[in-house]
Amino acid sequence: MLKRKNNKEFTSTPFQKKGVGSQGKRGFTIIELIVSIGLFIVVSIVGVGALLSIVGVNKKTQAVKSVINNISFAVEGMSKTLRVGTTYHCEQVVRQFVPSDLNTPRDCASGGNFLAFEASGGEEANSNDQIIYRLNENQIERSTDGGSTFVGVTAPEVQITADTGLRFYVLGTGVSDNLQPRVIITVGGVVNLSDKTKTDFNIQTSVSQRKVDS
Repeated sequence: MLKRKNNKEFTSTPFQKKGVGSQGKRGFTIIELIVSIGLFIVVSIVGVGALLSIVGVNKKTQAVKSVINNISFAVEGMSKTLRVGTTYHCEQVVRQFVPSDLNTPRDCASGGNFLAFEASGGEEANSNDQIIYRLNENQIERSTDGGSTFVGVTAPEVQITADTGLRFYVLGTGVSDNLQPRVIITVGGVVNLSDKTKTDFNIQTSVSQRKVDS
């Protein structure tokens, strides 16, 4: 079909439709952009929050594990030295009292918070070279000079339950009881890293004297 305009002729085609052109292209509205950006921000905040929570939990877990390892190391140290030691002397003492008869064997079937013994290679007649483990308030302490000086063996974050958190149950220290000296150790308390991170623990182990009781 031919049309004339300004003395010029041109041919219309079936592909030319009304409304198709630069003015016919449609983009995003402001409301759609605002909604999309808002959803993106919400998802980002949730994702970052979850990531930070995971990192925080991991740090707390590693800290608790480190402290628990400290407790296990302290108990393992007691067990090793007790196993090769002799002349077990157990008592329930008050505060920082150190008995004078450390080189005298003594059972405590009902439990005590103080245990002294002769180290491997020590002199049984000399009470000044005894190894001692005791509970002082909320910390386990160790002495290698018969109680003259003590050093803490548990970390400050480990709060041993006062009075009952460390217990030694000793049997068989008598010469004529036909029993091999044996010690049962129980340790209980709280790992206190912060007000929101507290973990209870209880550990028990048993040790027998390696040297055959005569």
